[in-house]
Amino acid sequence: MRKKIGEILVQIIPVMIGVYLGFLLSNWSETNKRKSQTKLLRKNIRTEMKSNKSKISEVLDYHIMLRDSSRIIQNSDNIEMVTLPPFFKGTRTVILGNGAFDTGIQTGLINNLKFEEIQDINEVYTMQSAYKDFTQLILSSLMMKIDFKENDNGDRKFYGFLAVTMSDIVTQEKRLIENYKKLLEEIDTE
Repeated sequence: MRKKIGEILVQIIPVMIGVYLGFLLSNWSETNKRKSQTKLLRKNIRTEMKSNKSKISEVLDYHIMLRDSSRIIQNSDNIEMVTLPPFFKGTRTVILGNGAFDTGIQTGLINNLKFEEIQDINEVYTMQSAYKDFTQLILSSLMMKIDFKENDNGDRKFYGFLAVTMSDIVTQEKRLIENYKKLLEEIDTE
């Protein structure tokens, strides 16, 4: 009887060790896969941030010029707008990407990043969302202004509207650029 128990143990122990090593190998493989995916997520977010920063930087000078020109014209004594002013080439707001961030959330990979890093990334994307909402509001406000010339102050209202909205846009764009720089430096150190 003892001999049979010994034989059974000799057969069971290697199987148990094999199963245990299989679990270890599987866990190790899964951990490496997650690390690789997290590294790719970080790289994709970084690339997306660089692209968004570039888009904002390209229109910032135009928005500053639009804000300043509108202020000057609004405050002048002689405003008469027969057509749109020659410096006005539309609002030129940009569409910012958020696909990498959304993918990180949907896959759960965002949770593999450090908590502070997640907060900073989330803050930037929240600012981007606020920027998008504000630019849509500006466009709809411009479209809904049936007639800026409803009275003699119509031109002044138009330039006042441009000056105020472009001031807000410029402020948001500068903050976004600063937050992009901060986040890109933080992600660089990883």
